[in-house]
Amino acid sequence: MIEKSLYKTPSVFELFGLDFVMDEDLNIWFIECNPSPQYVGTNDRKTRFLTKMLTDMFEVQFAYYRSRMTRAFNFMNNMFKNTEKEEDINYQTLREEFETKINVNKLEPEYLIGSNNGFKLLIDKNVEGEGAYFGHLSKECIEFD
Repeated sequence: MIEKSLYKTPSVFELFGLDFVMDEDLNIWFIECNPSPQYVGTNDRKTRFLTKMLTDMFEVQFAYYRSRMTRAFNFMNNMFKNTEKEEDINYQTLREEFETKINVNKLEPEYLIGSNNGFKLLIDKNVEGEGAYFGHLSKECIEFD
């Protein structure tokens, strides 16, 4: 719903607190979204939950960071090797490759997230069409560009 208004750059992330309530008929209702949720362990259970959530979040962020850095170092190494051989360097092509293939949110296979991590990938914008939503949304709910 709000995807178009979010700050989108692969170098930052945001964590939102979503509040839901369940009525007597077991219907789930969305109450609010907190853009800056408070991380205070007011009891042992909440402290364990927050510790696990933040640990898992850092695992995800670190995996994406390492994936991006691996691609960037490989890109730079290849660029230096190729530029030593060529006299005419097309910097526009290099910029486009960096923006579309290197500096993107994509996990390389060697940096996959552990199976016990509580975060699950819901949307992958590197996948075309409705496959990017892993079946979480029906086709009628997806707006294609």
